[in-house]
Amino acid sequence: MSDQPRILLTNDDGVDAPGLALLREIADHFSKDVWVVAPAENQSGAGHRFSLGYELELDRREERVYALNGTPADCVVGGITHLMKDHRPDIVLSGVNRGQNVGDLIHCSGTVAGAREGALQGALGIALSQGMDFSAPHSLNWEATEHHAVEVVETILEAASGTETYFNVNFPRCTPTEVTGVRIVAHQRFSRSPFEFYPSDNAGKHFVAVLDAPHPLDPEADFANLIDNHAITVTPLLLQQTDREAATALERHFAARQGRGAA
Repeated sequence: MSDQPRILLTNDDGVDAPGLALLREIADHFSKDVWVVAPAENQSGAGHRFSLGYELELDRREERVYALNGTPADCVVGGITHLMKDHRPDIVLSGVNRGQNVGDLIHCSGTVAGAREGALQGALGIALSQGMDFSAPHSLNWEATEHHAVEVVETILEAASGTETYFNVNFPRCTPTEVTGVRIVAHQRFSRSPFEFYPSDNAGKHFVAVLDAPHPLDPEADFANLIDNHAITVTPLLLQQTDREAATALERHFAARQGRGAA
């Protein structure tokens, strides 16, 4: 990777979100060749959805900064295959998300999807999120990210090999001095989906949301380390999702069934 890597930034909180402004500051430590393509509006929870069949429009906000009326995945594709097609980015940074993306929540996270689509397009993808207390949203403090993100991203860039792996990084909701370190951890597999359907105060209306994390929690996984231990969590994730062990077992079962049929 060059001394001035080409970097694409996106997020799911929207192009005007404070976390994206912080991400631009982080990216400036690594390169002057930084581009932004982010959703025009909040796309939290969009996951890896594409706006298939819809006309999308890029709105140039300033030099190398664009808003797109689509999802984070749309933004990465628009940036890499259209705006930057003649010189594709080396790195895609997604975030900094307003709130943690841990456990099975990574499957619906637009922030993580931005990094994943970056990796699928051949760049090194890194998602970054700042933990918060969702019961007190106005108390969000970005200091842990501001203080530690450059070093964390720099270390990932030094260690990363290839683009088959992308990275999910979470910063704890504490002061920089209270951070207990960096933990390389698996994401928490919950015993069931954390999403629930619950009634609104308005008759006949409902919400889908996460009310609580299903227990028990793995003390070695991202959720417990971030929330309980005030650690920065880094989770390497693979694009190749095939369960090789299950595939081998399934092959044996099909071979046995075919053998019985031949007999």
